[in-house]
This record gives sequence, C-alpha cells and structure tokens, in this order.
Amino acid sequence: MTRTVAFPFLTLPDSEINAEPWSICVNGGESIPAAEFIADWDYATQIELTRNVNVSFEGAAASLGIPPRDLELALLVEVGTGAGRFPRTVLICERFPISASSGSIQVKLAPDSAKLSSFIFLTTTLVLTAPPAASGNLSPKLTNSKLWSERFMTRLDGDEPRFPIEIASFSSLFGNLPESRAPWYVSWNPGDWNRDFHGAVRLYLNKEFPEFVERLQSGDAFLLQSISVDIVGQILEKLVIEEDAQEIIANAPAGSLGAQAGSWIRLAWPGAPIHTLKQKAESQPGRFRACIWAIAEQQDEL
Repeated sequence: MTRTVAFPFLTLPDSEINAEPWSICVNGGESIPAAEFIADWDYATQIELTRNVNVSFEGAAASLGIPPRDLELALLVEVGTGAGRFPRTVLICERFPISASSGSIQVKLAPDSAKLSSFIFLTTTLVLTAPPAASGNLSPKLTNSKLWSERFMTRLDGDEPRFPIEIASFSSLFGNLPESRAPWYVSWNPGDWNRDFHGAVRLYLNKEFPEFVERLQSGDAFLLQSISVDIVGQILEKLVIEEDAQEIIANAPAGSLGAQAGSWIRLAWPGAPIHTLKQKAESQPGRFRACIWAIAEQQDEL
C-alpha cells in the first residue's frame, strides 16, 4: 500500500496483510495472473477475478492498539470501470467480515463485460466495522475508518485504440465531392468480416472543422457517442442483411471485425435471432439505429 495521506489514527502496515496478486479467468479458461491489460476482450467476454487475502488478526489488533476481543473488521472489494485515472462507475462492492477465526478471504468477482469500458479498477480496503469498547488514544474509533487500502487497474483489450484515427484535409482527400464537407468519415469495406478489427476500420476527422476536432480530442462524451453510433450502425446494418450473417458471427476469428460486430449485437439485442434484426433494419431502420445507442453508451472512447 502506498500512503498518500496522514491519517489521524493508527492504520495497518502491509506486514499484517498478505494480499496475493489478482488472477483472471477469461471465458472459462485457465486462471492466470492479471496483467496490465486484458487481451482479446469484448462486451461478451466472461471474466472472473480472484485473489486470496489473509489478515493477521492478532497483529492487526496490536498495530491498532485495540484488544482482539473488541476488534471488528471487514474487507471491502470494489470493481470500478471507466476511462481516466479513477473509475466513473462502481459495478460491484463486496464485503467480507474479518475475525480471529476467519482472517483468510477468497475473493471471487464476475463483472458484467457489457458494463465495462476502458479500464477495470480493483480496490481492496480494510475497514473498522464497529467502534471498539476499549482502545488506545490513537486507535481508530469510527465505523468504516479506512485501515488499509490497495488498488490495481488493468486495461481492456490492451492500450491500443479500438481502431486508427487520422486527422486529414477532406478537400485533399475528396476534392470538390460532397464528402469533403463531412466532419468525419469512416473507412471500411463490407465483407472483410475475418479481418483484424483494428486494421479493418479507420476513422478520419476533417481538419477543416477545427472546433469539432478539438471537442473530440478533449473527450466530449456526446460527440464520442454520436460517432460511435455512426460506426457501429454502419457495420451492423451491413452485417445483419448478409445471407450467412449467423455463420459469419459464429466462425469469426477472435479480434476480427465479425467477432466485434457479434459482440455488439449481443450487447444491444441479447438473445435476438439474426433474421429478426434483419427485418428490423430493413423495415424500421430508424429504430434499428436508435438501438445502437445502447452500445455507444458503454464506450467512453474511440
């Protein structure tokens, strides 16, 4: 634990807590040490996060100046997500009582990938759960006093962007064609479903709209979602009208355009058959595109 503040009461040194590193199991596979990023992640990925934490109860009592019989502790574990240095949303908060007879805790958490974006933040905190009947002058006395804390974060799908983004002069790209007046343009080829997603899609931003580019670079949430809706909408509208759309999704290699499109479909329309989505896209294109916002809301960045 790295201390960044001076607490007005005694806290626990790292020596009294044995917190094993986090492990991760992806899609039912082997549990491996959690690294700086989770490769080949998408919104349909099944994730299980585990770790063992052992608290030396007698040692904790001595460090806090509280008799063991009067000490009540709990381990709090939070799973947060979002872009930036701190989580935007806390998805899971589990509480594990700690006592002299149960100082070892096995943590198992399964966050919903459909609600994840950019980073997973895992915060482990040891707190006081009740005011002690007897204690020293510097002992913690208030319920939920933070005694020890540690945070681990991992990025989803590595630290690469979801696809390349390029700022260009559309007048140079398109000359006098109508496309030159568009603020952005998505370059991709329908049918390249087995191609790597990062190489199959490229977003061009028109440098002749400097205010637009500046807003996007500053992280304007609504603008990011609007562009995401356009990109995801274009891809899904083409996929669902393919005669073999179901086979394309089922056979798409991990990390491919088809695999990513399939995960978007499962996120927006869980359990819906492809033929139903095809009918919706053809007969109610406005409602089909409106549903794409359910996907865009889960994405904090492009």
